[in-house]
Amino acid sequence: MAAAIALGILAGIAGFIPLFIALRLSRNLLLPPLSAGLYGLGGFFVSLIVVAVALIICAVVAREMVLPFAVAEILTLVVVTSIYVVYKNVLAKKRVKK
Repeated sequence: MAAAIALGILAGIAGFIPLFIALRLSRNLLLPPLSAGLYGLGGFFVSLIVVAVALIICAVVAREMVLPFAVAEILTLVVVTSIYVVYKNVLAKKRVKK
């Protein structure tokens, strides 16, 4: 069970990577707001695909470990995304306003 949780955490972090890349691209490029939003939406869908594929692989390989894997994976994805958003929108702006 501990292995399923650890692998779920790794899969959740791997699911955040496409979203992170899409958000970085949308902030760095001089794009109209619609294009920047599409980068975020595309990153979100790719993240969901990564998470779903990892969950399907877990279900095929070790069906009895799907629940702890899925809970760890989804919680990790939500927590990492929340930390990133809070850091970028709250903490980074406080540091700049000296």
